[in-house]
Amino acid sequence: MTFKNQMDEFISFANVLADESAKVIMEYFRQTFTVENKDDDTPVTIADRKSELKIRELINKAYPSHGILAEEFDNTNLDSEYIWVIDPIDGTRSFIAGHKDFGTLIALLYKKKPILGIINCPAHNERWIGIENQITTLNGKKIKTSQKKSIEDCYTITTGLYLEDEIFRNAFENIIKKSKDYILRGDCYMYGMLSTGLVDIVFEDTLKAHDYMALVPVIQGAGGVISDKFNNPITLDSDGSVLATANSLIHKQAINMINL
Repeated sequence: MTFKNQMDEFISFANVLADESAKVIMEYFRQTFTVENKDDDTPVTIADRKSELKIRELINKAYPSHGILAEEFDNTNLDSEYIWVIDPIDGTRSFIAGHKDFGTLIALLYKKKPILGIINCPAHNERWIGIENQITTLNGKKIKTSQKKSIEDCYTITTGLYLEDEIFRNAFENIIKKSKDYILRGDCYMYGMLSTGLVDIVFEDTLKAHDYMALVPVIQGAGGVISDKFNNPITLDSDGSVLATANSLIHKQAINMINL
């Protein structure tokens, strides 16, 4: 099998993962269920756990040698060349509250490099697919980030809850003061908005690998730039900060403001 054929197989399979996990999640959306708090004080629901279990079941059946790094259960086979990185519900608080901006993040890494990423937001019926060296799509249509040239013209967005580093927080405040406008709260949907050209800067901190690996191919394939706060590439071992911007010109301006 050629690499192209293999990638086509992986893309098709990743879409199945998104379809099947969405079926599980939407059974519980805006319904009554129990909410638990994990050791890190973040919430978890039966929808998080059941959707991740469904994804794991499908991966283990189709690719038993592949690794799985996910949010709710133990990691497996992380020495594999191929690793699936999964966040069953990114934005659990939004899901609990009945807001639609939550989504499922699915990434496939080859030798620790993301080659495929999906942001699937089932309540919006929107799916972004990023593939290495291809143009990102939204529901099958090619998309592109904005081509703005100055932060003064940009819309900036962040979850707003995770800016624990004082230097990072102060830098973000400087950026939003200079931006045309800003929004607080967005979950993974805000990265889809960036990739579609609706917002121009997304800023977060204290994330984990399952929160950001799927974002890399999506944003890059749409023409955007994603790095940590020091402009280093995003990897499994990143520090948890993420700066995603519409293009390299805006990215350079934002990085300079962060690291004054």
